[in-house]
Amino acid sequence: MDPRPLSSVPLVVTRDASFAESARRWCAAAGHEPETIADVERVRRAWRSASSVLVDSRSLDALLAVDLPRRDEVVVVAPDPREAWRSALDLGARDVLSADEDAAIVGALVRALDGSGEACAITIVGACGGVGASTLAAAAAGLAARRDLAPVLVDGDPLGGGLDLVTGAEAVDGSRWNDLDGAVGHVGAAELVESLPVHRGIALVSFGRSGRPVHGSAPVIGAAMRGFDVVVADVPRHLDDLGRELVSRSVLTVVVVPRRLRGVVAARALVERLGSWSGSIALVTRSTPSGMPTAAVGRELGLPVLADVGSSRRLAADLEHGLGPLRARSVVGAARRVLDTVGLR
Repeated sequence: MDPRPLSSVPLVVTRDASFAESARRWCAAAGHEPETIADVERVRRAWRSASSVLVDSRSLDALLAVDLPRRDEVVVVAPDPREAWRSALDLGARDVLSADEDAAIVGALVRALDGSGEACAITIVGACGGVGASTLAAAAAGLAARRDLAPVLVDGDPLGGGLDLVTGAEAVDGSRWNDLDGAVGHVGAAELVESLPVHRGIALVSFGRSGRPVHGSAPVIGAAMRGFDVVVADVPRHLDDLGRELVSRSVLTVVVVPRRLRGVVAARALVERLGSWSGSIALVTRSTPSGMPTAAVGRELGLPVLADVGSSRRLAADLEHGLGPLRARSVVGAARRVLDTVGLR
């Protein structure tokens, strides 16, 4: 498995040499040298990893035809923005600007590039309920903090009770999803980092106890990608808009599967859905009494198995007492394999 590296480099999509030269000038004014791609068939990998995307309006129709995942920080430059607006919206563009609006274009790039722009995003999804996906996500974020990285743990399940309970951070002050929901336009990375609760080195974007879904996640997720080294998301298997947003931004999606027939069948349906948004999927299996062998689960699903998580007598008590999952060796071992797989050593 070779997950894509993330980049702080802006992406320019154009076939026009004159536009490419102008784009280099705009990006240089924002402090970066762009990657320029003319062939839209080669755009997909860079599209997901680039800090921002500058699109020549003459490439809009071709980009829409290749069915790219929606992302924020897309700027379309057009001779007549009014004519390009509809197609630009279909692509998910935040700004549609004229080529003579130099200051506005540079400003849009500067806003997109605040923060490091280099977060590595990982999504954890359970093939069925109670399999330990939230615990693995919390362990991966905690282990990232132990490796001197700056992680943020993002709660993707409004009905999960709140990931702050899994990490013991329920009493820590800071913004939750209900405080951040509805954000429009640009959310600054520094402002987000400053506002979130931090516990044992892990920043959290957690749901509260209301069960209310969010409707304005993209600017917040974009700011998290720019403001942290690692984004670890816990996403429910029904994949709502927030879940799809997180999966589409991730270098790796990990499906946690119990080693029993029903779990594998559920995982197969989930993996098929995930394939529309995730470019790299792997498994972590959960041992069950008289369950299938780990290798058999991998063969059935056609995916690599990173680790097998066994039972832990102390884990439930540790979580209940707010101690988090990092004393459970099997869970930590699986989290270590996840981080190592994406190069976070």
